[in-house]
Parts: sequence; structure tokens; C-alpha cells
Amino acid sequence: MQTPAGPTPSAIANIEAEAALIGAMMMDPLLIDRIADLVKPEDFSIDLHGRLFETIVGQAALGRGTSPVAIKSHFDGDPHLEQLGGPAYLARLTGDPMAMLADVRDLSRQIADLSDRRRMRSGLLDAVEACADLGTSLPEISTLADAAVTARAESNVVEADAAECVDAWLAELDADVSGVSCRVIPNVDDLLGQLRPKSLTIVAGRPGMGKTAFACTYARGAASHGHGTLFVSLEMSKEDLIGRMISDSLFDHENCRIPYSVLQRGRLNNWERERVAEAGTLLSRIPLTVVDTGTLPVGRLDMLVRRHKRRMAARGHRLDLVIVDYLQLLHPDTKQKSAYEATSEVSKRLKAIAKDQDVTIMALAQLSRSVEQRQDKRPQLSDLRDSGQIEQDADAVLFLMREEYYLAQTEPQNDADAHSRWEDRMERIRGVIEFILAKRRNGTTGIARGRFFAPYQAVR
Repeated sequence: MQTPAGPTPSAIANIEAEAALIGAMMMDPLLIDRIADLVKPEDFSIDLHGRLFETIVGQAALGRGTSPVAIKSHFDGDPHLEQLGGPAYLARLTGDPMAMLADVRDLSRQIADLSDRRRMRSGLLDAVEACADLGTSLPEISTLADAAVTARAESNVVEADAAECVDAWLAELDADVSGVSCRVIPNVDDLLGQLRPKSLTIVAGRPGMGKTAFACTYARGAASHGHGTLFVSLEMSKEDLIGRMISDSLFDHENCRIPYSVLQRGRLNNWERERVAEAGTLLSRIPLTVVDTGTLPVGRLDMLVRRHKRRMAARGHRLDLVIVDYLQLLHPDTKQKSAYEATSEVSKRLKAIAKDQDVTIMALAQLSRSVEQRQDKRPQLSDLRDSGQIEQDADAVLFLMREEYYLAQTEPQNDADAHSRWEDRMERIRGVIEFILAKRRNGTTGIARGRFFAPYQAVR
């Protein structure tokens, strides 16, 4: 059967498979939904095939016919179709033995796979060209290369009937798949439960609420109990993070406590140096990896997770938890029109990475300034900055709130009675941190309290 002139073999395409898939769709409309979940118009190497696919899917969605007779009116005078004999080409597609006998799922996956390969090849060639342009920085070249080899999240579509779903669910029960917990902050574990693989948890708050301290404590606790943890910091250096974790871990031993400010200052005495060395030795033995970077495309994050998942497996550990500090500092691989669109794209990709890599992702997030403008400073889901998509993608949203932070800004100056009342209230809430679980996809929401020991960057 004559097919459109198209890419050479080096262009990575299977034109016959594309023709057979379109023929199968025209012959059996019941196949269209299944195929449309696996393939997109841009996956076809031949423009005509992509437009035929899009038209057939559109016709089916409207409840209209998809036979060659029903389709041909959409292509009257089309030069590409005319070159192949006009409507007769459509009839030949439905008469192709390959179309009648083919496994459409196999054809769809093959076409999508070849499309990804063409995209990767094109992106890598762009990166190669950028290498020759001395005006392009190395980080920009690296971003081009990483974006090129990042597989599309949408390609991982899994279909299963009810019986298969039940079997998979029972198998998971039998496997006793455990989630991630911290154990150092028991009230958070009780509130959140175990963080399951493939889930996205957002930990949000205004500046000064203790988000990074919370994340450091959670990461250290999870890794100390065998959960492989990757901490990706876009705001703080790895030295600062480890310093916080050392001060946090020393807090557990009352006679060994050293404030973080002392570690920052340096010039430790012999006793302090010995305690820090002991804590550092313990930290070096747990499955914890810290990555610090000033900027990061979300595609590069995907690559980091894949890489460290392999490295941990080689050391006999499983990567269970990825912490990102913080979400709004990630950026999409392609430029977006607005901050809203950029944050929405990052949020969707974070959820996709969690599912694809079978890890739980905890992403810290900033809240909008609208919190400061209210009398009640407790955060709400609508305060998530830049995108409502974050709320939609997250399996859980945990807000951190310290009333002490806000009350400290209202200290009365010239009224002794008011100042006395202010001091009494400050004493009651000093060090208190509220954990507000505003969303939980598979459970109930609620509020718990803990303690934030700021000098030691410790949350308990």
C-alpha cells in the first residue's frame, strides 16, 4: 500500500504502523478512546497522519461517524491527501491487513515511543549546537540536555479491569508496603499518618514559621529509621542544612545541646567539637543525601531522583522520600506565560515524578501575603501562592503556624497593663508550633501541636 513520503529510517519512525493504527480506528470506533489515551496527534511522524488521528478522535467525541466516508469531507482539497489518491487512500487504510490484525495497544505504544525518541534526539542535537555557541552558559546547555531526555509523564498510562485492580490491591496488602514516617515529631506522624509511595505532600507556611527546620527534622528522622531520603535545597547550602541537622540531633541529648548559632559562628571549643563530630558520624551513617543548587528545572529534578534512586539501590537502600525546599524555586523546562502557569506545571510534574519513581515527595511551599492581612493568621488552602493547582495535585497539605511569631510584632510600648497581658500570652504560646492538616486525600484533616526550639532548629 502506498504511504506518504516521510522521514528516512534515521529519523526514527514507523509509517506503516501509523497507517495501520489510523485504519484500525476508522474500522472500529470502540478502539478510539483506548488509543487516544496512549497517543497524541503530534506523536505521528507524518503530518497527514496526525491530522487524520485528531479528526477521528474529534468525530468520535461528538458521537459522529469515523469511517472513511465520514472523514473524507474534512480533507477535501487537502494537497497531502490528494498526492496519495484522495479519499481512496482512506479506504486503503481500512483494507490494510495490518490494520485488521494489529494489536492496537502495541502499535500505540510503539508510535508514542518513537515520538519520544525523535523528541529526545532533536533536543540533544539542540544541546550539541548550544555547546558550540560560546554565548550559551553551561547550566543552560545542561538544562537543554536534561529536558531532552526526560520522558513525558503522560506516557505512563496504566489500564486494568476491576479484577486486575483487586489483585494488585491484595498484592500490595500482602507485601505490607510501609510508608514514610519521621518518629522524631510524633504528633505529625499521628496527624499525617505514613506518607505512602507515589504521594505528594505540601508543607506550607509564611516565612519564619519553621518550614526548613521542620523539613530537616523530618528528613533526619525518616533516614535514621531506614528510609532513603534525598533533600533537594534550592535556598540553602548543604553546609547550612547539615549544621541545622547536627544541632537538631544534639538537642535529643540534654547534656550535649549546642545552639545552631554557635555552629554558625565556628571556633568551637574541644568539648563542642567532640559532640559535633559524634553527631556528624551518626548522620554520615544514615541513607541521607543532600543536593543544593541555586536553580533547578523540574526535568532536572526528575533526573536527580532517578540517579539517586540507582545510587541508593547500589548501597542496599531504597529511595523512599524526596524533600524539595522549596516548590516556587523550581521552574518548568519550558518558559511559561505567567508565574501561575509555571507553578501549575511544576506542581503537576512533582506529582508525576512521585508516581513514576514510586517515591513520596514532600515539597515546601510559600504562602501568599494575604495571610498577613487577616486578623486570624491561620493559613487556608486559598493562601497557597501562585497556583490552585498545588492544592489539586497534593495528596496532603500541611500548614505550619507559630502564633508567637506574629504576637512578638505587637509588643505594647507605653502601657504597663497591656504589656503584662502581652507577656502572659507570650509565655503561654512560646515555642508552640501548630500543624494544620488542611487536606488529606485518603483520611481526615485536623490540627496538632508541637514545639519549635528555634535556637537548635529542632521541631518536636
